[in-house]
Amino acid sequence: MKNLKIQLRNGMDVSNLDNLQVLNEQVMLELLGDDTTEINSFRQQFLQQAKSSLQKIAALYREQQFKQIKDEAHYLKTSAKAIGAERCAYYLQQIEDASLALDKVQCKQHIQTLSEEIKGVFRACSSQT
Repeated sequence: MKNLKIQLRNGMDVSNLDNLQVLNEQVMLELLGDDTTEINSFRQQFLQQAKSSLQKIAALYREQQFKQIKDEAHYLKTSAKAIGAERCAYYLQQIEDASLALDKVQCKQHIQTLSEEIKGVFRACSSQT
């Protein structure tokens, strides 16, 4: 994942939800070609990281640790962009913004929505293997 993170640092506009996909196939194809084994490996790594990060974000939310929430969301957003999980990246940005604003209500809503989006990525990955 680290190599992909470097390549995609600022490469994807995730500012407009209407234009975003659960899993944009083109992102990985452009980076890795048609190496399905490698693509699937990166996707599985993301899903494992997403599960762990989501649990951490939820725990940090319960402790009202907004700076740490922002940091964790930013870290996972980079990985989401790397595999083309555009809607996840969008909600992670929303979590970052809500955390910076110390907006507990918005933060909670976006965390809940992110959980559903991660499930969507899982389903999309499962249907392609």
